[in-house]
Amino acid sequence: MTRVVILFLLVIVTVGAGYYLVVERHPEQTSQSHLLLGGLASQSNSLTQITIENTEGPLFKARREGEQWLATHLDSVMTFPVDVETLAGFVSALSQAHIIEPKTAKASRYALLGVEPVTQPGAQSTLLTIATGTQQWRVVLGNLASSGLGRYAREPSQQQSYLIDETLPLPLTPYEWLLPDVIDAGLTTLKSIVIDNDPAFTLYKGTDGNWQLSENKLPLAYPGVLAHTLNDIVNFEYDSVAPLINVPAAVQLRRTIDITAEDGKLLTMTLYQMDDDESGYSLLLTGDLVAASLTEWMFRLTDFQARGLLTPKAELLQQPGSPP
Repeated sequence: MTRVVILFLLVIVTVGAGYYLVVERHPEQTSQSHLLLGGLASQSNSLTQITIENTEGPLFKARREGEQWLATHLDSVMTFPVDVETLAGFVSALSQAHIIEPKTAKASRYALLGVEPVTQPGAQSTLLTIATGTQQWRVVLGNLASSGLGRYAREPSQQQSYLIDETLPLPLTPYEWLLPDVIDAGLTTLKSIVIDNDPAFTLYKGTDGNWQLSENKLPLAYPGVLAHTLNDIVNFEYDSVAPLINVPAAVQLRRTIDITAEDGKLLTMTLYQMDDDESGYSLLLTGDLVAASLTEWMFRLTDFQARGLLTPKAELLQQPGSPP
């Protein structure tokens, strides 16, 4: 009986010592299950500003105006719509990020986790600042964990760093979180598309609702080729944007596309090939199928991205001698 009592007392002493070592000497470890940014989840719908910056400066900045988020980092005056779905997903993941375990509190070891101050030369870290009208949160986001199951993070005002349970994908370029779907129309809402090229041709919606090709005497290359071509045009992808200061020279013009919607709205897409010093293409938009502010921007497309806007009529048709 005495032996059992002694063993019980040893267990109590061991547990008590362990509690002291964890709670008294390392109180930060008691917050392992805590949210990284307390209070953010309840305020996420009230956010008004977000800034993401690295050692080279701001990578992404945006402010909220009504239900729309506008990027402000591309120009000192002009703004560009943000991909709200991507931004909302990021904020949601951030607000739910929990601390898995504490890591180093030594500044000399921050670089190993990528949580050093962004002002430090050669820093790998990213500083995130988000705010409502009355509250602000700031966090340094570091490297992804080698397990791929989280990311290292640290509040700038604190020495302690942590491993959190969210990877929190960040934009790699200033353009990655911009509005992807620029044209405010779907294929079902369009009436015709006139492509001014050599030769020019028109895609129009027939009385049966199917798309047709003007002056066509040959079978189509494959079923759905017209819808595929229209989708490439309406849902074009771009690499970057820049304020429209000077219209490219006429000699660089490669294609003009005029779109008419069923409600009478119009859009003209003008595609220019960049000069010898720059590869790719520039695209200008005019008309009421895009927000008026977007007509003040020049869209830069890579050669690959421009291919969908440059499809010739011949590629839509089966050529004589080709297999059906």
